[in-house]
Amino acid sequence: MLKDKVRTEFYKNVIFSNKEIFQDKIVMDVGTGTGILSIFCAQAGAKKVYAVEKSEIAKLAADIVKENNLTEVIEVIQEQVENVVLPCKVDVMISEWMGFYLLHEGMLDSILAARDKHLKEGGKMFPYKCIIYS
Repeated sequence: MLKDKVRTEFYKNVIFSNKEIFQDKIVMDVGTGTGILSIFCAQAGAKKVYAVEKSEIAKLAADIVKENNLTEVIEVIQEQVENVVLPCKVDVMISEWMGFYLLHEGMLDSILAARDKHLKEGGKMFPYKCIIYS
């Protein structure tokens, strides 16, 4: 995602333009990768961010979080999201799950499982809908 400046800037702008949704909230970043969305959420005022990543890149994300002095806010969890146990439900769930061509990365099932297990009733999802035109 970092190489896709348009996509990264879009997420950054959405988060920073909607700070009231993230301010003092508990956030889950599903498939955090390097942790860029988690960092944006923390910078927007999130109280706690659970950055979930099943691959080894989670170690890099943890290093980046530490380098940005955000370890008090962001907790990187290296685990498949379906197996994650959190101490509470989250207010906001964010993910860059669709990759290019919307369904390329195949994370939709994991996102839906995470939503059903971890998102509070009335919680927010980013993104919450997608449209494919043909």
